[in-house]
This record gives sequence, structure tokens and C-alpha cells, in this order.
Amino acid sequence: MPYLLVSTSHFDRDYKSLAKRTPEAISHVEAMEAALREDPYNRSGKHNIKKLKGVKKGEGQWRVASGHYRIRYDLFGRDVVLYACKRRREAYRE
Repeated sequence: MPYLLVSTSHFDRDYKSLAKRTPEAISHVEAMEAALREDPYNRSGKHNIKKLKGVKKGEGQWRVASGHYRIRYDLFGRDVVLYACKRRREAYRE
């Protein structure tokens, strides 16, 4: 049973901005979203997914990476809440 992706307004803004600046990011984001629908905990070990240390639930405890792009997300049951979609150099700045 696939997980349900729920995007926040912040994620949607990030995605639109990123897609506008760098169109090749679209394929990376789509690949990351497919990985999250299938295995957000990365139990298979196939994806570049990591739980971030020192980050509270609701702030994007997890991240998935593809190329220079990162998605920060949290897990609530079978829902994957997407918080941010950024280039690597911007992803961890507060």
C-alpha cells in the first residue's frame, strides 16, 4: 500500500520557484516523490534517505536527495508531509 504525499504551501512555493529557475529539477523531484510513495523509511536501502539529527517532528526530520536537490519531510502514520524542496546548498539553512 503506497504512502500518501501531502505537500505544504511552503513546499509548493519552493517547487514552483525551483522548477522555474532550473527545469531539470522537475525530474529529480518526481523521482524523489516516487521513492517516498514507495518507501519513505528507506527500509529497502535503495534511496538516498536519511533521518536528520537534532530536528524535531514538524520541522522536516527526514530528507531525501537526488542530484543537487533535497526534499525535507516528516512521517505521520501513512502520510508523508513535504515541507521543503531546495537545492543542496540552500536545503539546510534556517
